[in-house]
Amino acid sequence: MWRKGERLYALLVFLVVALEAYALALLVMAFSAQLIRLGASLAWKALLQALVLTGVALLVLSAFVLLYHAYTAEKERRDREAFQRFLDLFAEALFTGKSPPPPPWPPAALQALLHLREMLQGEMGEKVADWLRQARPPWVRWLGRSWTSRPRRLEALEALGLARLPETLEAVLPYLRHPDPILRLAAARAGARAAKGEGALRLAEALLASGLSKGGLLETLLLLEERAEPALALLLERGGREEVWAALEAIGRLHLHSLLEKVLPFLEAEDPELQAAAMRALYRLGYPPLGYEGVLLGLLKADEEFLRVQAARLLGLLPSALVRRALWEALRDPSFYVRRAAAEALKSLSLGALREAAEAHPDPYGRAMAAQVLREEVWRP
Repeated sequence: MWRKGERLYALLVFLVVALEAYALALLVMAFSAQLIRLGASLAWKALLQALVLTGVALLVLSAFVLLYHAYTAEKERRDREAFQRFLDLFAEALFTGKSPPPPPWPPAALQALLHLREMLQGEMGEKVADWLRQARPPWVRWLGRSWTSRPRRLEALEALGLARLPETLEAVLPYLRHPDPILRLAAARAGARAAKGEGALRLAEALLASGLSKGGLLETLLLLEERAEPALALLLERGGREEVWAALEAIGRLHLHSLLEKVLPFLEAEDPELQAAAMRALYRLGYPPLGYEGVLLGLLKADEEFLRVQAARLLGLLPSALVRRALWEALRDPSFYVRRAAAEALKSLSLGALREAAEAHPDPYGRAMAAQVLREEVWRP
């Protein structure tokens, strides 16, 4: 019934209130005796009334606090039991073919359905989605009301994201223009989980005007998973700096080889952040950017350290004598991270080249880095 520490909290509240009530009771009795002996003056009566009212208010407040904690603990226990009961009923209906209990269902049943919908894919997941449609949950109605509170809107957006019902996307998209950034991010998450087919393009168009940060955009695109390709292509074509960066990052993390040709031109972008994102995407895809060797060699001498790091990593996918010489020179770089990337790239090209650098590189720091990476390769099981 009680969470850890709540018994001590309740005891502390009770003791504090009891001591205060005891002190007030002593004062009331003392002043009552004085009033009886000296006669009732207006000031004494007012003082006595103030003490009595303070004591009553203190008792009411203490009773409310203790009863509230007892009630909420009991309610949480009942909600957990109802959730588990409905979860068992729905799971039994899924795996045995029995009919679930008929709607309308209480909130605990909806939570059980959302839990199953989150865990299950394929035919069973769609069956749970059909049950959610039968239940006619109130989440879309909450979003459509102007007087719905912010916590209730967030609850509705989270539930719609878990439900993954494509038909609810239209109710979510307007919130991508909401002035509250928390609601915009929640709507983007819910939309990404619900969007399918043309819905992914609708979501991408809404993201262009959402003003989300690049981190929020990236999270949204990753939630699209295998449905992300059309949305990413649209963002690369029409997006600004933030949208393009998020799309490039998502292409690499989702391993979408079909968009490789759209990534290559960004190796020559004017924005260093976009160049780095394009190189990270190609490296994650394991794609050697043939024809862009000169661009990468130029980036290996860029002022920005993060560009030199990504260029060194990506050059490791281009086996040629020119690339080996460039990586050999990159072992002289003043940046630890560039030297590390160059050593790992040399290792991917040729373990012999890395061994030679560990033995004969003229720069002591480059030689030490090559030796360290070589030792790690030897120790690797």
